[in-house]
Amino acid sequence: MTTKQQRAEFIETRSREMAESGEYSDFMEIEFELCRQGFPEARGLLDNPTIRLYLNKLCQHARRCEPNAERT
Repeated sequence: MTTKQQRAEFIETRSREMAESGEYSDFMEIEFELCRQGFPEARGLLDNPTIRLYLNKLCQHARRCEPNAERT
């Protein structure tokens, strides 16, 4: 059984990994994908200006550094 805390920790870790992958342009794409993958609570957990700014900065950095990242 997975607890709410375990799911929250997973979402936190996974959202950072997704941002660092260079595959996502911003927190909204990450949030959408997590919800699509069965984590609807991602919307609430990522509903924080500091977290969103952090994820956006990770996304921007990863996309600048990743030569094969698709740019939209």
